[in-house]
Amino acid sequence: MPIPLPDLDDRSYADLMAQATALIPSLDPAWTNHNPSDPGIALIELLAWLTEMLMFQVNQVPAANTETFLKLLNGPDWTRPPGVSLDDATRQTILNLRDRYRAVTAADYEWLALNAWPQSAQAGQLGRLARVRCIPRRNLSATDPAARGADAPAHLSLVVLPAAEQSETGLYEALWQFFDERRTLTTRHHVVGPAYLPVEISANLALHDDAPPQQALHDASQALVDYFDPWTGGAGQQGWPFGRAVYASEAAAVLERVALVSYVEDVQVTASGAADRVQPDAVVLEANELVQLGATPLVAFDARGLRYQATP
Repeated sequence: MPIPLPDLDDRSYADLMAQATALIPSLDPAWTNHNPSDPGIALIELLAWLTEMLMFQVNQVPAANTETFLKLLNGPDWTRPPGVSLDDATRQTILNLRDRYRAVTAADYEWLALNAWPQSAQAGQLGRLARVRCIPRRNLSATDPAARGADAPAHLSLVVLPAAEQSETGLYEALWQFFDERRTLTTRHHVVGPAYLPVEISANLALHDDAPPQQALHDASQALVDYFDPWTGGAGQQGWPFGRAVYASEAAAVLERVALVSYVEDVQVTASGAADRVQPDAVVLEANELVQLGATPLVAFDARGLRYQATP
């Protein structure tokens, strides 16, 4: 049903008469006959009746006005479909206003990229997105590394991870154009792919008595690759989260879940070429980064103390 309209003036005939007669003593003290038979009172009654009729008309919105309002909301080319009542057209327009179209907040950008972009014609040609992350006040498309890391008021960057095995050719440009029609006027938006930080994990694996060493090392390495995968990794298998640190304790938990491994010792996480990212028992990632798992120098040892390393 349409939104109920408020009364612009809810005074009744009785209210108008009471207000008018209350003014008589101050305006004309000699006028003392306020009975309906008095010609002046009859004139006031006539004017009150006409005023009540005018106020009733003021509270009515003509159908032509409603059509004009709907055209303002739906666009200048909008026309009411044949067979659709004015009330139904109004209802549908109000429902459409609740759909997200304008990108204002970071959540708007992420929602539109994952929900509205797949419905666009460009998405049918360029493919869907696996995950996105909107980072306000950052220009990650800058060529200067210092500029990418600096605070950038009025800028925001949308970090896009395409679906696995999908080409990035033309995708970022099309997404930039998609959001250019939806951004606020003062926003400078950028669409980029994720950055990858090479992370290395080393550990010593104690094996069960009957565990084949090379198979155990292979299974352990594969478990780490699967867990830190950008598309299917993480605790929820929805992909490793953007900017989430890599903890030695978490890597140890992954290795201990390998069937052939009894327990794990000396787990270390490092980042080649990024010593400033390495903290005790963790490697810190930037908000736009994902893990690129590098070498995993795992060593296995059995109950006899024999040590094994993965064969090349």
